[in-house]
Amino acid sequence: MNRFRANLNFHFSWLPYLVFFVISFIYFGFFENYLFFYQEKSSLFIFSLDFLRENLHQPGGLLIWLGKFFSTFYYYPLAGAIILSFILILIILLVSKVILFLTGKEGRVILFIIGVALFYLNTDYRFMLFNNLGLLFQLIIFSLTIRYLPYFKGWIPVLISPFWYFIMGGFSWLFVLLLTFYFAFYKVKNGWVKIATLWSLNILFVFLSKEFLFFQSGKTLLIFPFTRLDAGSQSIPFFSVAFILAILPIIFRIKFSIPSRFRISEFAGNLITTCLVFIILGVVGILRFDVKTSHYFQVGKLFYQNKYDEVIAYNRNHPSTNLLTIFLNNIALCEKGKLDDLLFDFPQSPDGKTLFLKWEMGVEILRRGGYFYYSIGMVNEAHRWAFENMVMKGLAPEDLKMLIKTELINGNYKVASKYITILKNTAFYNKEAKVFEKLLFNDADINADRELGEKRQNKIKTDFFSITDDPYINIERILVNDSLNKKAFEYKVALLLLRKDYKGIAYILPEFGKRGYTKLPMNVEEAALSLTLFNNGKFPYMGNLQINKNTELRWNQFLTIFQQHGANVIAAEPALKREFGNTFWYWSFYK
Repeated sequence: MNRFRANLNFHFSWLPYLVFFVISFIYFGFFENYLFFYQEKSSLFIFSLDFLRENLHQPGGLLIWLGKFFSTFYYYPLAGAIILSFILILIILLVSKVILFLTGKEGRVILFIIGVALFYLNTDYRFMLFNNLGLLFQLIIFSLTIRYLPYFKGWIPVLISPFWYFIMGGFSWLFVLLLTFYFAFYKVKNGWVKIATLWSLNILFVFLSKEFLFFQSGKTLLIFPFTRLDAGSQSIPFFSVAFILAILPIIFRIKFSIPSRFRISEFAGNLITTCLVFIILGVVGILRFDVKTSHYFQVGKLFYQNKYDEVIAYNRNHPSTNLLTIFLNNIALCEKGKLDDLLFDFPQSPDGKTLFLKWEMGVEILRRGGYFYYSIGMVNEAHRWAFENMVMKGLAPEDLKMLIKTELINGNYKVASKYITILKNTAFYNKEAKVFEKLLFNDADINADRELGEKRQNKIKTDFFSITDDPYINIERILVNDSLNKKAFEYKVALLLLRKDYKGIAYILPEFGKRGYTKLPMNVEEAALSLTLFNNGKFPYMGNLQINKNTELRWNQFLTIFQQHGANVIAAEPALKREFGNTFWYWSFYK
């Protein structure tokens, strides 16, 4: 009977860990899987010695390299969920082993706190994988140290600590603190001598690194690769977890006992812990899940795949007010020739911020902004945005692909070849690289390519310095030199519509016929009918184009509803929004 109970307790002791892993896998794999998309698109792991050398330029670079290696498998979200969940549960198990070695008992409360905190940190999509790896490796080397310390008389961990600092960077200070407290509180022979030697070696190595080896600032050398941005601006929660881990040797030197009436059996303890893990992780996951962020990255994923119709349909089914989401949606509308037909089917900004992004060093702005220029034919400007983002943040797959495309369009085949070689040495983009490689020095195939041929044909013929603070000026310059650039023209019209610039709209109406349009876009027809209010009921001059009869009928219905409410703008608003909320008419009255 006792043996059976012991076996039952042993099997149930693993239940909290199993539940933690399963919940983590399900949550990250099926709900917050957008974090894998973000992190995989934020860096690019290259299988080459040169790439390894580039990541050894300062302490902690190798940890970054390892983080990029594992996160490259985030290309498949379920693989990412397995990797992340495995790393988290491994950290918890190592803490359990350390506690068991130090005390001979399991510290359920500490394990529970650390596990929930790690889960919480990783629900921020900006919390990069190397942060988890940094914690994991400190626990691995510390657990090995305290287990095998007697075999090496305690000096090996001390002597190798500067080398460990070079590999792990600022994360190695966690190991130094763990070792310090262990030497100080667990009667290690010559413990204080070892502590003094440990700190002296590490401080000396940091000084030598600053003055002679890596020429980085003292602050950078102390904390790199940890940064506030790569932790999702969660410095306080992260350092709180690191602090708890660092003082584990001290925590379990504190003696306290639980009154017998409050003690529970091991079996009951495992069940209670399992239930708490299930409930609290579920609550944390629900509270931390961001629908707006999920929609944004889903749109980004479809956009990168050039699935513009799906981008439009997704935004229609999942309306968003996120500026970048609408910005990408407007590019998709332009690529499908629907920008001025469906502009008001989606939320817009009257100042044009949903049409253009001004130059900023913000990660998402710099990463996305170039696609507007790529769409309207400013290929060199699109190249500049991608290149600047690469310089600031390192190699990323979509930036590299943009550089390849723009070089192929411009006919700079030697430069394109260098970028293609880099892309070929990746795990999941080598097939695309081979497709690009076939286009090298092959103008005919590029011209025939559905995307690159169209971009080469519409590329602006006269280059000029772009004005990134006011992209509208760039559009005007394009149209002066290339009057047939349809996409630039549609963006100009869209901005006139957003600004309710009736004079500008009236002036540009005859241009549609000259540019080969057989009918006016729907929102432009609506604007033209609005102009009749200021022109004694007469239509503005539109060249050889006519207003669609159905649009005229809808305009009359709009006016009828307005008049039914006594021409009261406020009273008519609910009815007009319900029937005409996606029209220029509603926009001009209420936005």
